[in-house]
Formats: sequence, structure tokens, C-alpha cells
Amino acid sequence: MVLLCFDMDNTLLRSNKVHIEAFNLAFVKFGLKKVKAEKLVEHFGKVGILVVMSVYPFLQEKEALKILHEHNRLVVNKTAKYARQIPGADNALKKLKKNGFKLALLTNCSHAEIKALLKNAKIDARVFDLFVGSDDVRHGKPWPDEILKAKAVLHAHTVYMVGDSVYDVMTGKRAKVKTISVLTGDFSRRQLLEEKPDYILRSAADVPRLMEKIYKK
Repeated sequence: MVLLCFDMDNTLLRSNKVHIEAFNLAFVKFGLKKVKAEKLVEHFGKVGILVVMSVYPFLQEKEALKILHEHNRLVVNKTAKYARQIPGADNALKKLKKNGFKLALLTNCSHAEIKALLKNAKIDARVFDLFVGSDDVRHGKPWPDEILKAKAVLHAHTVYMVGDSVYDVMTGKRAKVKTISVLTGDFSRRQLLEEKPDYILRSAADVPRLMEKIYKK
């Protein structure tokens, strides 16, 4: 059985504005200054607490966690409305599902964020066989925990990790699975190539065509 593990942010939906707005509202609430969008985006793809501590390294972990929890709450209740589907993502997922592939969504977001973001991006959550979020594993990406959990739960023999960032490739390599990079995020083709993914595609919409070529379905 073939399992396709999809990252969410900038792989299936565009969400930079979602997280930039939520982080900055959270920073201000805790008496910190807003951070420029480009400085925040540099760290997107990391576990949330690492994003906070990368831009505010003097914070204690307990303080950073409070900010992250506020960010997560704001995403669900206020900023998820900015999420936009990557063109063709929903149709691609449905086609893969119809062709017999198992689908898992792996993200450093919480389950509440996943639900809100997919809804606002008009992606049918029912197409996925499994969600693995930050609240399901001890370590999020780039650690391999999310992939290993999905593989174990769904009893998969062959696994692909699909994502837009270098951290998705690192995660896949650490889990010893195939990696597919897509060019819809903030990382260039050159940056992705440095991590040596197995495939590079323009977007998640091209994954069904690649699977058809590999498995001749």
C-alpha cells in the first residue's frame, strides 16, 4: 500500500498571511514588537516554538509556549480566513484517493488549526485517511515522528513525503521515505535541490501525474 504524506502550509494552501498576522498579534499581546513578515517567513516550516524563539531568542521556553498557544488560538478564531487553496490541490487529492492511494496530512499545526485552514481554503478534509499534527507527536518536523506515526497507523509499505520546504525533505530523509518537493512555497528550486529530494514538481496538483507515471494507474 502506497501512502502519500502531504505537508499543509504552502503545499496545499497558501497561509503565510495567516501565520504572520497571528504571530504578530500574539507578540503584541505579550508586550513584544511586531516582526517583519520576511523575518518570520525565514523560519516557517519549523516547529512553532522554534519560530518564536528564532525571532525572539531571549525568551524562556515557557514564555515562547504561551505566545505559540495564543498564535494557535488566533489562527483558529481570526486569521484562518486568509488561507487560500493552491490551485488544483483539492482535485489532485480526490484523484489520488480515487486511484487507491492512502493520504495523510502531516503538519506542525494543531488539529484545530488544520480544520480551520482546510475549511477556509476549500479543501475537503474527508479525503485524508489520517491527520498528524503538532499535538500528536513529541517532536514535529523536521524530526521524523509525524511520518513514522502515519506509516505505523496506516500500515504503509511505501511512503512519500510531499512538501514545499527544505524541512519536509529533511523529515522524509530522516524517516527513510521518498521525498517530493513542490515549488509553491518560500524555498527556491536551488535550495530544495541542495537537500536532494527524489522529485521536484511545480505544485501538489502535479502529484497524480507523477504517481500515474510511477505506478501506471
